[in-house]
Amino acid sequence: MPSVELFIPALVFVLFSMVGAVVLLAGGRNKKALATRLEQIRSENELPDAVVVDKPSPLTEMLGRLGGASVLGGPSPKLKATLARAGYNQRGSAELFFGIKITTMLVGLTAGLLIAIQMQVSMGMGVLVVVGAAAGLSMIPNLILGQKVKKRTQEIRNALPNAIDLLEVCVSAGMGMDQAWNSTSEEMGEASQALADEMQLVNLEMLLGAKRSTALKSMADRSGADDLSNLASIISQADKFGTSVADALRTFAETMREARSQKAEESAEKMAIKLLLPMVIFIFPVVLLVSAGPAALKMVEMFSN
Repeated sequence: MPSVELFIPALVFVLFSMVGAVVLLAGGRNKKALATRLEQIRSENELPDAVVVDKPSPLTEMLGRLGGASVLGGPSPKLKATLARAGYNQRGSAELFFGIKITTMLVGLTAGLLIAIQMQVSMGMGVLVVVGAAAGLSMIPNLILGQKVKKRTQEIRNALPNAIDLLEVCVSAGMGMDQAWNSTSEEMGEASQALADEMQLVNLEMLLGAKRSTALKSMADRSGADDLSNLASIISQADKFGTSVADALRTFAETMREARSQKAEESAEKMAIKLLLPMVIFIFPVVLLVSAGPAALKMVEMFSN
């Protein structure tokens, strides 16, 4: 009869493999469809009639159904906003997320139960181990989602100054605001796919009848980047008061670059303080051992004689 200890590494491996596969499938589905469309546009130089979206895998469908059955009243608006900031705007993302959480929780319950049986702990300690394992593993999807939100928001912030410069050049060349926005969104696809997706969603909302100010505000809310909120305000005020959009964009781009430079300088100045603790813990004892070690050994030898 195989020991219970042999099943614990297998469960951990299956858990991480399942979570990684689901995350990759959910994140790559929209990107693959968008890449297919862009490739068709480049090759045929015309707008394709339709974009074929890959059918989700059986595992994704199963997790989505599991999450949909467990959510009473539908997912919360806060969860939808968080998923949108991570780039998951497709239908069923919230249900898939809940399905992943339930799966990891069940795996945690099983692993905690096996550990409690193997360790032969008391009833109270066994319940604590099982509940702790389930709660800990169920938080893994939240941690991964938080990291994706942070990474995507930072990518948008880094690419935004270049997008604003390109938008300002297009407007100064005589393009209309809508045409300049479309051109910028197409060109930014190679530099930052996240920002290009957000800008293309603005185009889609405007084609569906939304006002430009409303579409820009929705973009800022979806991305969670404060700079996009400022950009939306600048463009909306320029449209409202009839001021020069190019001058406003040029000034805003320069302000963003200055703020980013100041933030980089601030981080560089803090680096010396952050390096102090690792130096004291890891480097200083080694230097002290190398410099004072031979003298200490010599003194011990002299006193022993």
